Amino acid sequence: MACWIDTVLETMGSNMTARSQPTPFLYVSLGRGSTQNDGLWKRSPHIRGVIRFNFAAPSGRRFGSRALGLGLDSAIVALKVLLSGQRGPYLAANPWVGVALKVIGKRRVSVTGVYARSGSRSFDVLRKILASSPVVTTVALEAEAWNVAGGNSKAVLYGNTYGYPRFEANTVQRLRVFVGGSSDRDTVAVDALEAEIRSSNTPISLTIVSDETPMKWKNNQSTIERTGRLSADQFGALVAQSDVVFLPLLNSGRAAGHMVTVGALESGVAVLATSSDGMNGYIDGVFVSATSEDESLITQLARAAEITHTRTSEIREFWKVRFSLPAYIDRVGSALEELHSNS
Repeated sequence: MACWIDTVLETMGSNMTARSQPTPFLYVSLGRGSTQNDGLWKRSPHIRGVIRFNFAAPSGRRFGSRALGLGLDSAIVALKVLLSGQRGPYLAANPWVGVALKVIGKRRVSVTGVYARSGSRSFDVLRKILASSPVVTTVALEAEAWNVAGGNSKAVLYGNTYGYPRFEANTVQRLRVFVGGSSDRDTVAVDALEAEIRSSNTPISLTIVSDETPMKWKNNQSTIERTGRLSADQFGALVAQSDVVFLPLLNSGRAAGHMVTVGALESGVAVLATSSDGMNGYIDGVFVSATSEDESLITQLARAAEITHTRTSEIREFWKVRFSLPAYIDRVGSALEELHSNS
């Protein structure tokens, strides 16, 4: 009976606020948070509280399946919301959390992120269940595809504050290159870089984070290491110990590379990314640059590393102003106001 009344009240509230901004939201998220960052969300005029499932799988996978992992973790955090007795509106930090909230009968649900290609099964499922829910994406192409399909979406630049260490100056005579993030990775580009390193006279230390079995190759001057899966703290430490972060991305039609880019900038490390529509808006041409086919990758990586060495403080200031969590929260709040005014 109580759940039925809750659903009725939410539906009435949704109808009553259709022409106004339904704030403040209860922010619902997966993964480990921090008192500081959750406090930043709660200080926003758009957020009244935070509910998390701190033990969500960091990779999104459980028993080898991303679908199972996200589905199970989203269901758990939705159950936490239900047990809390807190009514909407809700802001889901992941579209599948939004789906789980909808499935348990919640009506006033907004979402950040889509992370699915238009026309894919995931995209179609999200569109069907989220329906007219306001969606704030982190890249324009996802918002455009969502709106073309009949949804209500707006794109903003992603931002976050991970607490990554600051850049550590190079104490070895090698160019330290870090490749992180497995979503939409262009393995052909990674293989090409490895081949270039093996045949080059330039001393390079290449670190690749992936779910593969750890391995290491070296010759008299260079090393190539695949680390296997790492914790968030280990990942951040390796970013800070790199001269440049390289993002070999497929042009997949969805957001990609944003989280690693933001973490690198927070540490004060420059980023070089292959051309991808999923990075539109994030490449400024100075601190985050795109690869060119006119030069070798090693030459381009070395040039980006010089930016890290000479302008690391500027990189961190660029992150603080444009890509820190407070900057992102402000953008999300403004986007939600606009989306709800249009609904």
